[in-house]
Amino acid sequence: MFTSRIFITTGFFASLFFIQEIIFNQIHFLIGGFSIYLAIVMTWIAMESRNGALISGFIAGFFLDLSPNIASPFGQWALVLTVMAYLVSVNREGLGDLVSRPLTLSLVVGLGVTITLVTYLITSAILGEQLISFFPALQELTGNLIWTLILAPLYIPIVGKFHEFTLSSRDI
Repeated sequence: MFTSRIFITTGFFASLFFIQEIIFNQIHFLIGGFSIYLAIVMTWIAMESRNGALISGFIAGFFLDLSPNIASPFGQWALVLTVMAYLVSVNREGLGDLVSRPLTLSLVVGLGVTITLVTYLITSAILGEQLISFFPALQELTGNLIWTLILAPLYIPIVGKFHEFTLSSRDI
């Protein structure tokens, strides 16, 4: 990932973070919550090369660490999203070109977001944070997966076009 793409990615994730905090955190979704930020970040990571995915995961996690709504140790989200970016980028290579297979990309993004949230809960438990009980957490995870899959046809093409726009001639 070139330096110019790092700045573009940082600006994109910052804008997306503000949209998540200002708009989507105010909407009460049925069943559970929905994070457009995590869904779009996972989509972006699934379209990146391995190095670009790691950098994107770290940048996205840094912005989530800045969230005033999350009371977790600083750096926890950066760690979780960097690890998930690595796992998604390694497994993406075995799945081939996900951009030409939108159903597979939707499933990868949905499962990636859900596994990211489960990993965050596990690291929170390891760090000794106060967690909610099992069934409300399961309801939130299920709701997030359902909403991520339902809204995938709306955000995946937009993210794909923007990601393609940010690529230079060397990246294609």
